[in-house]
Amino acid sequence: MNPANWVSPIDLRDFLKAHGWVLREEGIADRLYVLQNPRFPRRQLVFPMDTTMADYAESAYRVLEKLGEMIGERPPSLLNQVQTVRDDALRFRIYTEQGGNGSLPLGFAALLVTGAEQLLKAAACTVLRPRLHHPRLALTEALQLIEKTKFGQTETGSFILKVSCPIHALDTQGTIHFDEKGLPFVRQVTLTLKRGIEQLIGAIENDTLDRWIEELKKTETPLVSSNLCEAVTQFHDEGLDNALDLFMDWSALEPVNQKDRLKKPLRIQRDYFGRIEEVRRELRPVSGHTTDTFFGTVEDLCGEMGEDGKRSGEVILALLLRDGETTQARVTLSAEDYEKADRAHMTEGAYVEVTGKLQQGRQPRSMTELSRFELHFPKTPA
Repeated sequence: MNPANWVSPIDLRDFLKAHGWVLREEGIADRLYVLQNPRFPRRQLVFPMDTTMADYAESAYRVLEKLGEMIGERPPSLLNQVQTVRDDALRFRIYTEQGGNGSLPLGFAALLVTGAEQLLKAAACTVLRPRLHHPRLALTEALQLIEKTKFGQTETGSFILKVSCPIHALDTQGTIHFDEKGLPFVRQVTLTLKRGIEQLIGAIENDTLDRWIEELKKTETPLVSSNLCEAVTQFHDEGLDNALDLFMDWSALEPVNQKDRLKKPLRIQRDYFGRIEEVRRELRPVSGHTTDTFFGTVEDLCGEMGEDGKRSGEVILALLLRDGETTQARVTLSAEDYEKADRAHMTEGAYVEVTGKLQQGRQPRSMTELSRFELHFPKTPA
């Protein structure tokens, strides 16, 4: 299938208009979009208004080829820009010095998706209610934004996770002051995310982290929260010891000012993640760890065989939190409880009930002072 079939005529028209092309009305009578640009006075771009036209895909791709020749970009890149013309897109590139074949450990790949979701929710909650720590990332608008966000296709090269947010997905206004007036809510979220991470990187690189944290605590509208820091740390795997590049692709329908245009990605070096974890702890209220009971599933068994022929040791759980979210936790089990975990892991629908102190930090979070570990089987119909 010609990839240009995936481009709507209106999106292609609006993309060209956003880049200085002017629509000539006389072509509409013939069901054609005809556009001209003062920068290229002797050139026109013409394509059908209807995707049902037999040559629509060919004409649309030919327009991208012509445009690419004029501005020095490849047609596939322009095609991607047209397809996301109404979106702000975030691309997270996992970079390792070892290179590799673009593959990642499956558990880490799953955490990347969780991290991207948490980043967007943290930024959305900051736009709505700026604070150093959000007790719950469950504001209605934040959850609606996640529902509207799309998971993009992976790209060649190092592993790249792409998510795109339609800029007019929500009709909401935040409380953070922006120099630009009347920005859509989604653009407020992506700008807050970009500027907050820029502040974080700048404070680390300029060796002003302590002073920046103190200033952040005094401001009424902090752009960085402990939740955002926690989400960023999800993008680091100790085994890979990777860096992270964050690219921002702004919707052409809502231009950004010059200072927010990214010619280079925001790079979080591999040794920055430890400092970001320190910032997370500084921004989170000190309330101590309390004992609680959680329900969850057994995700991984990492124990070792003892001299008595029984396994015991570390288990990874997926626990349901009170706010409806889930988190991975690491717990060390006795041989008796490890056997329960093994049965839960091997039985469809089984789950565990665990009581202990769930520590803060990167996933999998540590659970200590375990006092209860029970196995529950799914109920069978009477």
